[in-house]
Amino acid sequence: MAAFDGAGDWGPVGSAALALMPLHLLVDGDGVILSAGATLRRIIGDRRLFLDAFEPVAAPSLADLARAERVFLRLRHCPDQVLRGRGMALGSGAALYDLGFGTGITDAIRRFGLTDRDFVPSELVMEVLFLHEANNVLMAELTRANLGLEEARCRAEAEAFTDPLTGLFNRRGLELAFRTLRDGALADPAEHFALILLDLDHFKVLNDTQGHAAGDEMLRAVAARLRAATRDGDTIARTGGDEFVLLLPHSHDHAQAAALGARLVNALERPVIINDRACRVSASVGLALSRDFPALSWPEMEAAADRALYEAKDAGRGCIRTAQP
Repeated sequence: MAAFDGAGDWGPVGSAALALMPLHLLVDGDGVILSAGATLRRIIGDRRLFLDAFEPVAAPSLADLARAERVFLRLRHCPDQVLRGRGMALGSGAALYDLGFGTGITDAIRRFGLTDRDFVPSELVMEVLFLHEANNVLMAELTRANLGLEEARCRAEAEAFTDPLTGLFNRRGLELAFRTLRDGALADPAEHFALILLDLDHFKVLNDTQGHAAGDEMLRAVAARLRAATRDGDTIARTGGDEFVLLLPHSHDHAQAAALGARLVNALERPVIINDRACRVSASVGLALSRDFPALSWPEMEAAADRALYEAKDAGRGCIRTAQP
């Protein structure tokens, strides 16, 4: 059979019919592709031989393929894409196939960049599938937008409770943490906690002599050492220039809490290298245990810990004192 030229023995009606079949395949008895629909040609490229372009599924020969009730052709260059359809034997071993993607159409649209112009206009199923694909794209965009809004909300919420210089909680974050611990302790006596007020000693001298940038560097170093000396569940807040507050869950024992306070003082007294100079501060600490304050009132506990803090300063600084209820 001669190569199909768009008219030939088919006549204008036959040529028009093939033009309206964007996924048709016309093959001669030797397996030469005589004609392929515009969409199919986009997919198989310039391949001229049937077996270079397709692998028949469950058909031993081209003759068997043309007589099959249903035709399944796997793309050689894209093995996970299978076309399916019907064939018609034309004599002299030639055959005409009208193919489609079946349930794999969504993958084909994505993989080959197909649009509605690549399919028969009368196929209403295509409209539904393109609407389905557009809906998937829209839902994906909405999901990304919602995730972006949620991330922005979380960032804004975190910033509202965070000290920007040190990354510790600010007073608002501290108040939220205190309410959580207070509610737990009121419900279960085993959930009592410790409150530590910590004030840096000699920080003003550093700030005045080395400048505010050095002071900020020291505050960040203090925050890092407080994190390193405490547990993941402990709350650390910076509530003023050189004032820090810690809330320690499950702390019932004065001696245990005081030992932690002493470790904090020792950690903060180690020098910090700023601008190639060893800079030092110390800390005075006031401690209050929630078990000693039945009302678990923040003003009462804070005032008691603050009195203990000033007792530590009066005792020579760099030490810890425990509040008495």
